[in-house]
Amino acid sequence: MYKRATLIVQLLLLITTLAAISYVSSNVYAQELRYRILREYVTLTVESDATCILVYNLTIMVDSGAIRRYVAVGMPNPYFIVIEAREVETGKEISYVEHRDGEYSVEMKVSSPIRAGESRTFILVVEVTNLVFKDETNPGNVGLQFIPSWFPVEVEDLRLTIILPPGVGIGEFVNTPDYDNVFTIDGRVALYWERRGLGPNEKFGVGVSFPQEYLSVEVPSSPAPSASEDEFIDILFAVITILFIIIPVLYVAFRAKKSPYSPPRLMIEALGPRKGLYAPEAAWLIESEKKKPNVSKVLTMILYSLLKKGVVEIVSLSPLKLRKIDTKRRLRYYERAFLKCIGSDGGLSDDCLLKVIDVLDRGVAKKIVGYSRKETINYYRGIVERAWKEVQGAKTPELKLLKAMKNTEWLLLDPSFDSKLRENLSYNTPILFEKPYVWRSLLPPSERSSGSVSIVELADNVATSIERIATNIVQDIETFTERVVSHMESKAQSQASRSRPIYSTSCACVSCACVCACVSCACACASGGAG
Repeated sequence: MYKRATLIVQLLLLITTLAAISYVSSNVYAQELRYRILREYVTLTVESDATCILVYNLTIMVDSGAIRRYVAVGMPNPYFIVIEAREVETGKEISYVEHRDGEYSVEMKVSSPIRAGESRTFILVVEVTNLVFKDETNPGNVGLQFIPSWFPVEVEDLRLTIILPPGVGIGEFVNTPDYDNVFTIDGRVALYWERRGLGPNEKFGVGVSFPQEYLSVEVPSSPAPSASEDEFIDILFAVITILFIIIPVLYVAFRAKKSPYSPPRLMIEALGPRKGLYAPEAAWLIESEKKKPNVSKVLTMILYSLLKKGVVEIVSLSPLKLRKIDTKRRLRYYERAFLKCIGSDGGLSDDCLLKVIDVLDRGVAKKIVGYSRKETINYYRGIVERAWKEVQGAKTPELKLLKAMKNTEWLLLDPSFDSKLRENLSYNTPILFEKPYVWRSLLPPSERSSGSVSIVELADNVATSIERIATNIVQDIETFTERVVSHMESKAQSQASRSRPIYSTSCACVSCACVCACVSCACACASGGAG
């Protein structure tokens, strides 16, 4: 008995020593790293199929020490898919680790340490399901409560926007607390809240409820699961064990390792430009803003990308006839869609090309989710301007030609491509026609004869071919454009499209203690951190 007691005392002393060491080391660590949340902008978009998109736009300022490894963002449940994680200042897409055991979170790996005096903005786009449930307080309604991520440090500026499903009108929803503003985004109702100077671990939650009819799916009620008596005893025993043994040893070290919850950051067109679009995608983004988009130009750019890859060959320009070339080249989604439109006779189907535009529209919409359309459009217009400057700044006619060929896919974005190409390459300098292979692919076989040709003649031939392709790529440009516009308007009116939702991020929990919008559900919010 005496030996057993001695052994127990020794064990307790060991635990106490480990706890003391952990406490001291963690205190040192805590003193090393101090940071705060400058901006926490959160947008939650609820789609008609009850899917929710969260976009975290989080700006962290380090006051002392350094964040060397990660910034963690808590997730509301394990049913999430990361769409994108990146740093704004560096422009880099960063790696991340998804945690679905215990506290659900996404741990974003910083591309480089964030040191004292530095700040960095992180964008995390996540798709989450199982957040919308039946509202038992308001029969016939569904909804959720939403709590943006909280931190153990001060949040200086919190902004939250919730975008309701298509069709929900003003006066058809209930919410708590009162919103600071209400407006529409692409015809959808958006509720907005703003809070400043939230203290450490201070939470701000909102509840929103709206008619079930605006969802295309049935959502469940979600009562909190009840545990059996045996399960309860097991849980109680585990809790006691943690309280008396594990927590004293790990408390401070865990506290130092875990950093403030990095909640979703709302960005109403505030995430800046969406970089990384391909030229046809950027072209459609620009054209889709117009009442009468230049659809033939967008299709011509897709065809050019296929010609450049050697997947397609022009047989004739009037009428436009193409020939598929067997190749194992990797194609983009809109290129694959276009390739299907080439018939056995080499002609293109207008009905099929309409589907190409629809596929492109959906692809672009997905990519620019949460980003500023205006800034994105200006960004790609800037790329076009720089591409022309490269051509103009080249020292010799030959170099100008090489720059023009290299940048053709972006130069095609310019409405004045034809005239500017002729203007910038108006040189009688002879070149061998075999050399500019990409441009040769724009010409029909009869005009691809090898030999010497002047730069001005080549530029004129290419500009003329682009004009003829754009004119003949569909049966009738005006009619086809009207069909595209009508199709896009129909999509918007039927609310079947997710063309331009604003996406956001945050930890969304539902509580049944709300005043005017009560949603029954069970969820477990998790906090985030940095280290």
